[in-house]
Amino acid sequence: MKNIIFDFDGTIADSFDYILEMFEGWYPDKKHYSRKEIDGLKSMSIPMIAETLGINRWKLPFLVIKGRRQMSRQLDKIELIKGIDKVIEKLKQNNLNLFIASSNSTKNINEYLKSHNLDIYFSQVHGDISLFNKSNAIKKILDKNNLKPEETIYVGDEVRDIKAAKKAGIKICSVSYGFNSSELLELQKPDYLVNKSQDILKVILS
Repeated sequence: MKNIIFDFDGTIADSFDYILEMFEGWYPDKKHYSRKEIDGLKSMSIPMIAETLGINRWKLPFLVIKGRRQMSRQLDKIELIKGIDKVIEKLKQNNLNLFIASSNSTKNINEYLKSHNLDIYFSQVHGDISLFNKSNAIKKILDKNNLKPEETIYVGDEVRDIKAAKKAGIKICSVSYGFNSSELLELQKPDYLVNKSQDILKVILS
């Protein structure tokens, strides 16, 4: 592989718990979720999570925009996924082209990367992507940069990442440490499934 396109939330930024806390702040009448219940949410797709949390699906795009704005003021609260900084550094040392395609805002992603000294490793950041239309964004990255699909892989943590990568004609490396569980991801048959950030290197550099 020569080109790696990363997801952001749940893949680089450990933001799942923060996003859930943000939701609980918006809807204080909703129940507080235990660790066990949170882990249960990870076994659901976004539409299923929305239904479980009592959110109408049509509200999701508006909540994403609201969440981006709130997150921009609290990026310092969100930790890096353990070891992902070393993974990114190692990939760049091997002369790979690194990109990001995410539903989070380009501004948030760039500021977060800069605060963790990771901005220098990425060729481009493509944010503000529609929650359910990531495949088109991936295709645009391929076309804009003359990237060959067979030389490109997407690294993401959700079922929708798998579907988007397959629709765009590229391979997908799913990570189980983010938003969706390994059981749910495995049902969608990703090309690769890893449990730790360091294992991304085994997939890409082997």
